[in-house]
Amino acid sequence: MDMWLTRDESPDTKWCVRVTRPLLSVEGLRGRVEVLETKDFGRVLVLGGQLALTEDEGFVLREMFVHPALNVHPNARAALVVGAADCGVLAELLRYSQLERVVLVEDDQALVEAQRRFFAGAETALSDARVRLAVEEAQAFARDSRERFDVAFVLRSGLGDSASSQSFYCDCFRLLSGDGILVTPAGNAFYAARRRELVGAMGKLKRLFPTYTLYRVESPALEGGSRLLGFASKKYDPVKDYDPSRWARRDLPSRYYDADMHRAAFALPPYIAEALSEA
Repeated sequence: MDMWLTRDESPDTKWCVRVTRPLLSVEGLRGRVEVLETKDFGRVLVLGGQLALTEDEGFVLREMFVHPALNVHPNARAALVVGAADCGVLAELLRYSQLERVVLVEDDQALVEAQRRFFAGAETALSDARVRLAVEEAQAFARDSRERFDVAFVLRSGLGDSASSQSFYCDCFRLLSGDGILVTPAGNAFYAARRRELVGAMGKLKRLFPTYTLYRVESPALEGGSRLLGFASKKYDPVKDYDPSRWARRDLPSRYYDADMHRAAFALPPYIAEALSEA
């Protein structure tokens, strides 16, 4: 019998991939945590029925989460990662030797342990001496913490947690240093229902940050083959303040991100720019 992982893109469109075998299925705090093996994407992690990461294709999203912010901010030393939906993002961050401290906030131990067991690099990243795992709910951490961070990355949204509320983003703003940058999932601007969600999320951040814009990530497992990420900054413009020589000096091997992709990602088609103007 064929097994398929299916995702609703809209009431009239589905995305699906054949599952060759299931590897893990356990109950987590926000729903079932599953690890499935597929031919086209390798191992995939599913959280609450939503695709959280892919083994073979996920490098695209990981690189585009991390590298734009780290190559716009001139001197990031401390990073916050909200949600362990993809510990590959944590591993990508740790390639920056300048980072002295990284806090990963995740209260779902089942999600963390699934990646430790089944995804290469997760154990190494989680065991890095610079990393502290804060096992608590994201909004509680953001509300109560007195730490300061230069860059922050929200990896999880739309799964019934509070890590997308206005008060959460207000607390994230407070936790950031005076020139801090926040990167968040934004969604997809093509499907009508997703576009409404996108505009709502954008409005929350545009009210807080002097600079807020979207940028594109193109990859086959993402919503409609494309996902928008939000770049929110207290000081820096992701294009005007981008110095490609900074990336060149770092000499970090990458498979998707480079200086050309950085600039191209922030060049939005008119239909997405229109959504920005609505927020």
